[in-house]
Amino acid sequence: MKKINNHTLGWLLFSTVSLSPSLSAEPLTDAEARGKKVYLTGNSASGKSINVTIGADSITLPGTSLPCIGCHGEDGKGRPEGGIVPTDITYPYLTLAYGHSHDNGRKHRAFSDTSIITAIKRGLDPDGNKLDAAMPRYALSNNDAADLIAYLKRLANDVDPGVTDTTLRIGTLLPIHGPLAEIGLAMKAVLQAYFDEVNAQGGIYHRKIQLEVAEFTGEAESTMHNVRRLFENDPVFAMISPFAGNLEQDILALSESQGIPQIGPYTLFPETSSSKSQSAFYLLPGLANEARAMVDYALDALHLKRIKPMVISPENGNLKQVVEAIEQHSLARGLGAVSKLTYMQQQYPAQTMAVQLQQQDPELIFFFGSHAEFELLLKSAEGLKTKPTIFISAALTDGASSQVFKDKILMSRPAASGNPATANAFFRLIQQHNLSSQHLSTQALAYSAATLLVEGLQRTGRELSRKKLIKNLETLYQVDSGLMPSLSFGPNRHIGSTAVEIIVVPNDAGTSAK
Repeated sequence: MKKINNHTLGWLLFSTVSLSPSLSAEPLTDAEARGKKVYLTGNSASGKSINVTIGADSITLPGTSLPCIGCHGEDGKGRPEGGIVPTDITYPYLTLAYGHSHDNGRKHRAFSDTSIITAIKRGLDPDGNKLDAAMPRYALSNNDAADLIAYLKRLANDVDPGVTDTTLRIGTLLPIHGPLAEIGLAMKAVLQAYFDEVNAQGGIYHRKIQLEVAEFTGEAESTMHNVRRLFENDPVFAMISPFAGNLEQDILALSESQGIPQIGPYTLFPETSSSKSQSAFYLLPGLANEARAMVDYALDALHLKRIKPMVISPENGNLKQVVEAIEQHSLARGLGAVSKLTYMQQQYPAQTMAVQLQQQDPELIFFFGSHAEFELLLKSAEGLKTKPTIFISAALTDGASSQVFKDKILMSRPAASGNPATANAFFRLIQQHNLSSQHLSTQALAYSAATLLVEGLQRTGRELSRKKLIKNLETLYQVDSGLMPSLSFGPNRHIGSTAVEIIVVPNDAGTSAK
């Protein structure tokens, strides 16, 4: 079985109102699921393209450019746009026994399955009247037409999993047992306390948040089993602050395949590729952005240029992107060609490194190992004639005092909040619920993620869906939790803050902020 390393916490992060009809989250049938794909995307579930014609000139376009949802919305009731008011296409409305009378004077009897298909394919109502030219005509196959009808029958009752009239199931993944249990339980307690307070005030549009916890076991197979159970057996609506270790990409792929939003994943490696993630919202910069800030600081504050920089890190797939960020940013900004030294994780070769450092004599080192390995690095570099400036990240090491490297050790970390007064609510929550204060940094991340989720839910409204939540989260601008920099998101920005600060690691007490 694949084991997940638990060396240190930082290390693990990279190595390891009533509606009618009543809401229902019964799984879609195969036909309904295929029809939903046609409705949402304009593509056939078979993989074949669907062409549409539109307008008086019968312009032909791919179905993906004019999916049903674009005009009729997720609920099928239509959204006015550009002077056009699309009709309600929910099945109960289309099949009203007394038929329909439209504002333009057109009247017709009730739709049937056959006449709905005729309207979609030929633009004719049940009495043979032409529909508005703005209504596209879709070249559906018989199978696609049958599937779409199946979904239209379900559309009025189709809600995302995890939502009922009275509850909203939110999931998380946390270590509950083992060496990381204190951290996981502290995060769980903060989330539960915050949601309890939200529920006590009426919940989110009269829905109570129900927190469901899956256990991060430290072992890949059992952890993924727990996540699948959370997603599939009695599915949650969204994930909050999942602690995934080196299973981040596996869990992200699974949540993306089901359209499950992740709010504030606990990670040093936020996914920036929209092809891999469209539903995850990260709070903090991550190591790659910290690495770029290190390069900028070396140039702009230390005025280093065209020097011999070096990156030292363990061999790790996640850290590869951090090293690449330094290489590319150094090249773009003219810092100098970056050399690299790597070693097996948790096997720092002190003697070999000492020799390599003597041979290459770097003027600047970017180090991404553990705290213990950093102390070994300092010993290895003590013999260098010119003492290099060394950048480290607070996510991986606390730094170390060194007279030899006085004022030469610089630490990156996410920028602190600009408005500490608004943090009072967090500390009040800790005190009022008698929560542990031993893991305030992780608790603060969980709390900030929860406040972000609630803000998104409140903006989305009572008619809730995952897609609507994602769109509303993408409108958030300078949201202030008081515990970190203001968070802003957009359709192409799912990292709330990329602000990084660099501080000088002190030899004894106090730091010099830069």
